Amino acid sequence: MRMRDFKKIYEKSTAELQFVAGWIFYFLLKFYLVVKGSIRLDILLNLLFLIFVLLPAPAILSRYRVFRYGRNVLNIATALLLLWHDSWLPPLLDAGSFLSQQGMPSFEYAISFMGGYFSMSLTAASIILLLISLLAQKYKKISVLALAVLIVTVPLVPKFSGQSQDTYAKVELQPAEAADIKDPGKYLESFYSTESERVIMFKKPGSTSPAFDIVVLHVCSLSWDDLKEIGMAQEDPFFKQFDYFFTNFNTATGYSGPAVVRLLQSNCGQRSHKDIHKGDTPNACLLFENLSSVGYEPYVAMSHDGKYGDFTKIVKKNGLNKAIAITPDNLNPEAIFFDGKSSLYSDYTMFKKWFDARQASRSERATLYYNTVLLHAGSHWVGEKKWHNRDKHEQFKDVSSVLLKDIKKFIDMLKSSKRNTVLIFLPEHGRALTGSSFQAADLRDIPLPKITKVPVGVKLIGPKFNDKTVRQHVISKPASYFALSWLLSKFVENSPFGGNAPSPDDIVFKMPKTDFVSEHEGRVIIEMGGSYLYHGKDRKWITLTPDQLK
Repeated sequence: MRMRDFKKIYEKSTAELQFVAGWIFYFLLKFYLVVKGSIRLDILLNLLFLIFVLLPAPAILSRYRVFRYGRNVLNIATALLLLWHDSWLPPLLDAGSFLSQQGMPSFEYAISFMGGYFSMSLTAASIILLLISLLAQKYKKISVLALAVLIVTVPLVPKFSGQSQDTYAKVELQPAEAADIKDPGKYLESFYSTESERVIMFKKPGSTSPAFDIVVLHVCSLSWDDLKEIGMAQEDPFFKQFDYFFTNFNTATGYSGPAVVRLLQSNCGQRSHKDIHKGDTPNACLLFENLSSVGYEPYVAMSHDGKYGDFTKIVKKNGLNKAIAITPDNLNPEAIFFDGKSSLYSDYTMFKKWFDARQASRSERATLYYNTVLLHAGSHWVGEKKWHNRDKHEQFKDVSSVLLKDIKKFIDMLKSSKRNTVLIFLPEHGRALTGSSFQAADLRDIPLPKITKVPVGVKLIGPKFNDKTVRQHVISKPASYFALSWLLSKFVENSPFGGNAPSPDDIVFKMPKTDFVSEHEGRVIIEMGGSYLYHGKDRKWITLTPDQLK
């Protein structure tokens, strides 16, 4: 074949099949996302893909429409897979496995979620880039060379702008951290090694120690960042009612399953995501099992049926297998979960059911683990039409106000019983009401601090406290579940409702701290030297920028 014939085939193939404005737009959009920090670019794979879409097809095959369409379909599928690979999203197989295990969301929620990806800035940028692409396709050879150069150079932009996307930036440690390991991998290893040595031992209360119940309200989807978005702050009357208030509490995860496991295993220090799911957790680590061993009758109640994500099985497996279950029998659902089929029941009604059961019990001491998912993205009221079209902030403010009012009514109910109670308000994680360049709204695979830092309150209820003005004690040091277990152990040992109760100031001073480490399925974030560092699917540490964290 003569060179002139080959050139004709190449030009015909390129013009008709591969190198159209759509491919220019595809790469330009990826360059825009790289500069924003929304994705990183695998230079080699993107160069190979550019060559692949440019390769001329054999003339004998190009004549067939099936071949041409098939190649276009293959190119588009490969482009989408490469975009996923370049994104911060978890590996595709991991994401599929997670959905198959947890359950699929409703179609309406999926539409609402996808709509959240299209911001005004992205839409405007896309229109501009599309116009540039339409103009650039007239100069194919120049465009090919420009794209190749951009594929190599654009990933370097974050480095020159101070945003490290390939390796972690050097961090200056504070004086107190001077002896710490500076390598993030070794730091994480040291963290887990130190945490593995921590364990809480519960002592039986003395015969004269005033008895009290322990109620843990585990609330799905409520972080400091979410509260800021709806105009709530630490000074809100709801938070001011707590005697002890954690302002720097880290849930260490962005999902409900790991959150409940970490809470129920909180008698021991923080362990890795992999370790907490091994199934060989020592009994010494199980909070509610240890409370049972010192005389507490355990109860479990939920605003849902516990089937989604095998939630009930997880709870039973981690120390509450013998707990008395308070179920929503004969109740009408108040809301529907984001899967579009699971019923959610009134939190106050479920509180009342437990309260009635507790009143009928002769046990001197009791514990309640209660879980609610009303605030979860996609949950909506029964009969609510076009809920997925509502403004997310407005909807979240609506359901959160209902939940907090129900909790306030429950507290009043507990006060009326004249029984001593330690009530713990503990969010599982945030909702991710807003997204960033790093992770879209409603996604929690990367456990960013805006998702895992939550408000946690401990309230003392009983005749000794009910008529007194609350003098709140704030714990601002970094803390996690271990601090709650420690606090309960001190209360059990020396009841806060007795005459020789421990000094609140002393408790705050001695409260154990836990440095910030959050993790989910191989995605880890640590706080080191005043910076947050991330380790994900590409096995590299990067320093997160303010734009990625917000």
